[in-house]
Amino acid sequence: MDKDPDEVTHSNRTETVCSGLEEKPPGYIQCNPYPFDKEDAEFKYIKGNVLPPETGSKNLIIPCHKFKSFQLAAGENEFEQKIKFAKGVIKFAAACMNCRTNGTIHFGVEDGGDYRHGEILGVPVHDKELFVNARDHYIKQCFLEKHRAPAEHSIRPPRFVEVSGGDTGEQHFVIEVDIVPSLSVMKGTFYPVKLPDPDKSKKGAVAYFHPTIYKREGASSVRVPQDKLQEMPEYIRDRDFEREKAEHKEELSNDEVYRKLSELFTSIKRLMNNEVKYILVTDSCKKEDLEDLGFLLGMRFFCVLDFDPNSKLGGLYRLYPKASPHFLEDCITESGSVADFIMKDSFSQTSWIFCNGQNDSDGQKPHHSKTWMENRRELLVKVISQICNAILPPGTFEVLFLLLSPANQLQAEAFHEFYAGMNGRNNIKCIAEDRENYNRWASLLQKTCNREALNNLSIVGMKLSHLDNMIQTIQASRLSVTQLLDNSTNYKDLLPYIEVLRSDEYSCRNTDANDEEWQKEIQDVEMRFYRGGKVSWMNFWLAENGHCGEIVKRDAYETVAEHLNQVLGRTDSKEPVIAVTISHQPGSGGSTVARHILWDFRRRLKCAIVDTSQPIESICDKAKTLQNNEGNGEDLPVLLLAEDCDEEYIAELQIHLGQAVTDSPSKPSFILLHCKRSTLAQTSAPASHLVYVTYKLSEKEKRLFDWKLNDLQRNSKYKENSILTFVLMSKEFNPNYVHERVKKLLEGIDQTPGTLELIGCISLLNHYVADSYITESQCEPFINRHRRHPNFQSVLRGTSGCLLFHFYAAKLPCVRIIHCKVAEQILSQMMTPLSQMVAHLLDRDVFFNYQTAPQVKKFIRELFVKRNDNTDQVKLPFPALIERIHNQGDKAEVVLENACKCFDEDAFVAQQFARFLTYVKKFGKAVKWVETARSLQPSSSYILHTEGQIYKNWFFSTKDQIVEQLPEGFTEAIKRALSAIDAFRNSQEASKSESNWNIAGYFGEVQVVCAIVELMSKLDIFKSNNGCHVKLMKYLLTDWVPEQIHTTWAEFHQKLKGLHRNVLETMESIYEHMAYFQPEKRNEEKAFERLNAGAEHFSRLFCKIIDSKDQIKQENMEHLISILKWHKIHHLGGGRFTKVFSLARNNLTKIIELSKNEQGNWHETDLQNSILSRIALAIDPDNFSQDKNDKKELCELSDLLCEMSDPTQSPIPYFIQVLLYWPEADSGEEDSSHLIDALNAMNVLYEAKRKENQAKRKTAYPHFFLGPGKGFQRFIRNRNPGASNPWELSRNKLQRFEGWTEESKLYIQGHCKESKVPIHCGDKYLIPPWSRRVSFYLGLTLRGCVAYDIRNETEDGDVQSVGCT
Repeated sequence: MDKDPDEVTHSNRTETVCSGLEEKPPGYIQCNPYPFDKEDAEFKYIKGNVLPPETGSKNLIIPCHKFKSFQLAAGENEFEQKIKFAKGVIKFAAACMNCRTNGTIHFGVEDGGDYRHGEILGVPVHDKELFVNARDHYIKQCFLEKHRAPAEHSIRPPRFVEVSGGDTGEQHFVIEVDIVPSLSVMKGTFYPVKLPDPDKSKKGAVAYFHPTIYKREGASSVRVPQDKLQEMPEYIRDRDFEREKAEHKEELSNDEVYRKLSELFTSIKRLMNNEVKYILVTDSCKKEDLEDLGFLLGMRFFCVLDFDPNSKLGGLYRLYPKASPHFLEDCITESGSVADFIMKDSFSQTSWIFCNGQNDSDGQKPHHSKTWMENRRELLVKVISQICNAILPPGTFEVLFLLLSPANQLQAEAFHEFYAGMNGRNNIKCIAEDRENYNRWASLLQKTCNREALNNLSIVGMKLSHLDNMIQTIQASRLSVTQLLDNSTNYKDLLPYIEVLRSDEYSCRNTDANDEEWQKEIQDVEMRFYRGGKVSWMNFWLAENGHCGEIVKRDAYETVAEHLNQVLGRTDSKEPVIAVTISHQPGSGGSTVARHILWDFRRRLKCAIVDTSQPIESICDKAKTLQNNEGNGEDLPVLLLAEDCDEEYIAELQIHLGQAVTDSPSKPSFILLHCKRSTLAQTSAPASHLVYVTYKLSEKEKRLFDWKLNDLQRNSKYKENSILTFVLMSKEFNPNYVHERVKKLLEGIDQTPGTLELIGCISLLNHYVADSYITESQCEPFINRHRRHPNFQSVLRGTSGCLLFHFYAAKLPCVRIIHCKVAEQILSQMMTPLSQMVAHLLDRDVFFNYQTAPQVKKFIRELFVKRNDNTDQVKLPFPALIERIHNQGDKAEVVLENACKCFDEDAFVAQQFARFLTYVKKFGKAVKWVETARSLQPSSSYILHTEGQIYKNWFFSTKDQIVEQLPEGFTEAIKRALSAIDAFRNSQEASKSESNWNIAGYFGEVQVVCAIVELMSKLDIFKSNNGCHVKLMKYLLTDWVPEQIHTTWAEFHQKLKGLHRNVLETMESIYEHMAYFQPEKRNEEKAFERLNAGAEHFSRLFCKIIDSKDQIKQENMEHLISILKWHKIHHLGGGRFTKVFSLARNNLTKIIELSKNEQGNWHETDLQNSILSRIALAIDPDNFSQDKNDKKELCELSDLLCEMSDPTQSPIPYFIQVLLYWPEADSGEEDSSHLIDALNAMNVLYEAKRKENQAKRKTAYPHFFLGPGKGFQRFIRNRNPGASNPWELSRNKLQRFEGWTEESKLYIQGHCKESKVPIHCGDKYLIPPWSRRVSFYLGLTLRGCVAYDIRNETEDGDVQSVGCT
C-alpha cells in the first residue's frame, strides 16, 4: 500500500522511497503540499487545486496540517492581520510542540466554507515583513521567557508560496509556517502560551487570554483541561519517548541511502575488484545540474546511453570531451551484431552512444517518441542485449539511471531491457531528485518492475548537490558513507586539508559471520594489506572486532605509544606543538605503525591525517577548527599524521600550528606525527623524538611475524605467493631469499613478449621512481588483449598476478609491483637489457597520448631528469638509470636521444642529455642540446649553468692538450673559458628572479677565472720572475698589452682585462651569502671549500708582488698598491667575515699591519679589516687580557666605520657594534641605544637580502654563541657551520639567558631595567603568543640576536639574567 502523500523530505531526513498520490475524488485536482522544511524556489501552487485533508499526527515525523482561509483577515488593516496570523501560528505551534509532532499551518487554504476543504485560494501579500515580524514579536509575548529559545528553534519563519492561475490580476500567496520540535530542544518540557485576543485588542493595547496548554487531538489543536494538568509530566515523558523512537527510525532510513551508495560507489569489494564496469543511462539535464554532477567524473564508464538530443551543445557530454561518441545507428552491423569498436574502445575509453540523435547533427536528428519506437527501439534492444549477454559477464557491471528530466518512454525502454537482461539483479540503481518525476517514472515501469522492487533500487528526494558532495568526498577520502551521514560533527568541511579519524569509525557496519559476501570482503581487505597495500582503517576495525587476526605491532609502535603517553601524562607543557618522527625504509611498515597509533589513540585524542599537498595555512586553520569543535572539557591535544614530506615542511607546519595556539596550555595543543621514508638512518630530528622502522626485525618481532604468517596460512587461507610482501618482510627482505622467490615467479610467468615487457617496464618505473605506476588501460596494448577477456586482471590472473598490485590512483585503476625490493630483483634477473626496456616505454604511444593519466608520463620523464641516488642524499652527475645503462654498454646516448624526441618540448630532458654528453666528452653535441634546452627555457639559471659547465669542461679538456706555450695555442682554450664565464654570469643574473637563489653560477665563474689566469701564467711572456707574475698582473690590471698577443688575442683583451673586477664582485656576493645564511650541508659546504681554495690560489698570484716594490716601481704600477695589498690580505685569510675569526694569531697580526694607514685617513675596507682582526685576537681563548682602553678605542673606530659605510649595503659594521656594545654586569653603561640601533639596522638589511635572493627558507647563520665569560671571551665561535643545531655541540660552554615574550615577540633586558633588546626566534622554535618568562641560548647572526632552544620557563636551575656574571 502506498504511503501518505505527506511523507516527504524533511529536516535531517531524506526519503528513499516515494509514493503516488491518493485517488482523486471527481471534480477537482488534488496536489501535494510544499516540501516540508525545505527550500524549493520553483515550487508553486495552482489556484483551485486541493491539498489532502487536514491530518493529525501519524508518526510525529510526517507533518500534520492545519488550513486557514484568511480571506477576511487579508482585507483588514495590518494590526488585525498580524494578530490573527499570530494567534493561529502560536496555537498550532504550541500544540505541535507539546505533542512533539512536526506540522505545517497554511494561510490561504480553505478550511470549510464556500469552497472545498483544502482548496488553494491564496491571499494577497503586500508586505512580507509584516508576517515575519508578527512571528518574531508574538513568540516573545506569548511564550514564557525560558521557553522562547525552544520556540524560536521550532517555529520556522513564514514562507510565501506563489499561487498561479485565477483572473484577479493581483499576485496571491499561501503563507506557511513549519513546526519542527526536535527532541534535543524540547525534551522534558511542556509549553503553555497566552494567545492574543483579537476581539478585545486594539492597536497599542493587545489583550491576551489566560496561559493555556494546547495539544493535538486528531486534526485539531485542543486545550488541556485544568483537571488534566497533573497528567502532563507523564504525558510529556511518553511523547518524548515516541519522538525519540521516531527520530531514530528516520536516522535508520539513512542506512538505506548508505546501503545503496555502498553498492554503487563504496563497497570494498567494488573498489578492489577491477572487473566492475559502470554504464550510465541519462537524458537531458539543466545547465545548473551539470555543476552538481562532479561525482560522475570519478567513475570510469564503460559506455553511456544518452537520450538527450542536445547533449553535445549543452548537456552531459560536455563533461566528457575525451569520450568516443557514436550514434545508435552506428553500433549495430548489417549482420545484427554489435560493432567492433564498442567491444574494443569501451575497455580503454568511454563509448558515448547518442540514442536519439543530436540536434546539431546533419544526418541523425532526434525523433519523437512514436517514431523512435518504430525506427530505433530495436537497435537499442540489440545493443543492451549484447552488453548483457556477450560483452560483459553477469555481475561485472553496474547500471546507473540518472533521472533529471521528466520521465519518458525512451529511457524506460532502456530500463526494461537492462532489467530483463540482468535477470532483475540489484546491479541497477536509479537517482531521482524530484519525487513527482520519480512517481511518473514508476508508472512507466510498473509492468516490468513492481513499486517495492523499484524503491529498493532508487535514491529519491536527495538534493543533487548534497549527493554530489557526499560521493565526491567518499571518492577523495575513502571515508565511509555512514560517517558522512552522521551530522553530529561536520567533518567533511575539514576536507581535503585534514581527514578525521572518528572514534566510532565503521561502528555502524552491519556484519553477519555467516554471510559469504561479508567473509569474502574480509578476505579481500586482509589480502590487499598483506600483498603490499597501505593499511586501511578497515584493517584495524576488522582486527579489533575479531573478524580477522591481529595486526603485528612493530617495536616502534611501543616506543611511539610510550612517548605519547608520557606527553599526555605531563601537567606542565613546555611546547604547544610536539613533533615525533617515524623514519622507515620503504615498505617496512612505518606507515602501518603511524596509523596504528592513530587508531589506538582515536578514543583518547582527536586524530586526523594531514594532506601535505594543501597550503599549510589552510591545514592549520582546519586543525584549529577541529580542536575547538571537539571540546570535551579536557585539555587534550590533536594528534596529526603527516606522511612523506620533507623536514622543512614539518618545521614550517609546526611553527604555524604553534602560532595558532592562543593561550598557555597545560598540555601540547598538537602532536605532529611525521612518517617519512628514508634509506639512511640520518635525520636532524632530536633523538628523543625519532623512531626507526627498518627491514631488520628484533627477536620479538621475528616471533610475531612467524606467528602471523602461520595464522594467515592456516587452513590454506592464503597461499604464500598471494601475500608475498608479508612473507618477504618476515624474512627481513633477505637478498638471497628475495632472489629465489622472484626467480621462481618469473619462471612461471607466461613467457610471451608482451607480458614480460609489461612486467619489466613496471619494474623499471617502480625501481627508479618512487610511488610510480601505470594505469590498467595502459597495460592493455602490451598484452594484446582478446575480446573474450573483459579486463586486464583476468589476463594476468596467473603467476604474474603475484608480482602485481592493483589499486586506484587519480580515480583510475592502476598497477605497480608489490614492493620496491621485488622490482629491483626483477630488473636484475630479466634478460632484457635496460636500454631495451626503456625503449618499450618510449615507443608506446599510450603513455604519451593517454590524456586521462598525465601522471604516468611524468613518471617516465623522471627517469631522465631525476639525479638523486636511491638514498635521495647524493646528487648524481646524471640520472641513476642512465648511469646504469652507461655502465652496461654504450646505449645510454641512444636512450637519451630517444627520450628527447618523446619529450621534445621539455627543456630539462634536453639539459640532462647535454650533461651526459659532457660526461662522455662529446662537447660539440652537448652545446647543441643545451642550446635546444635554452631555447625552451631561456631564463632558467640551471640550464644556463649547464651551458657554463659544458664550456668549462671543454676548456679544461682543451688546456690539458696544449703542447706549445705560444699565444696561438691558447686561443681555443681561452675562447671556451670566456664562453663558460658568460654562461655562468647569465646564470647568476637569471637566478635573481627565481624562487630559490641558485649560487652554482658564482662558483663556476670563480673556478674558470682562477683556471684561465693560471693557464695564462704559463705563457712565456707572463712567466714569473722570482715567483712574481708581474707582467701578467700588469696585463690584467692595466691597459698595457704585450706586443706578442696584441693581434692574436685581439677579441679577448676586453674580457680578459675585466676578469679581475668581475671575479672580485662574484666572490664578494658569495662571501656575503655565506656570512648571512646557514649552508645546506649536502651541496653548499664542499662548494664553499672549493671556492676558498680557488680564491686563495687566485690571490696568491697577485699578492707576492706586494713585497717587490722595485718591480712595482719599474713597471709603473704604484697606483695598484691598494689592490695588491687587498690580495695579500685575502691570501692571509682576511677580508672574509666568515674566515677571519678562525685565523692564526700570526696571520691576524699581519693583516692588522697591512691595514694600517700611515697618514691617519682610514679607507673603509682597511678600517673594517683592522677592527675585525683585533676583535678576532681578543676573542682568542688564549688571550686572557683585555684592556678597557683598547675596547674604548675599538668602539670609537667602530662608530667611525658606521659613519663611513653605506647603511644600505653591509651589515658587518653593525655586527661589530653588537660585539662591542653587548652589555656586561660591571660595565657601568646605562644606554642600550647603540646596541638596539645596530640590531634594527641588521634586521632591515637581512630582510632586504632575503627578499633579493629569494631565500625565504634559508636559516640565518650564527657566527657566535654567548657564554658565561667576560668581555670578548663571552663569544663562543660556531665551529660547526653545517650542523642543523650547532648550539647543541657547544652546549656545555654556553650560557642560558632569561627573557620574556610580548605579543609573539621576544626580548631580553639591556643595559638597564627599562631597556629591552629585541631577539629573533631561531628556526623550528616557537614564541608563545601569550606573555611569559622564557629561557634560551643566544646566537649572533647578521640578522641580529637569535634565540635557540627556547623554553617556556626557567630550567636547569643555573640560569642567569643578562648582565649577571
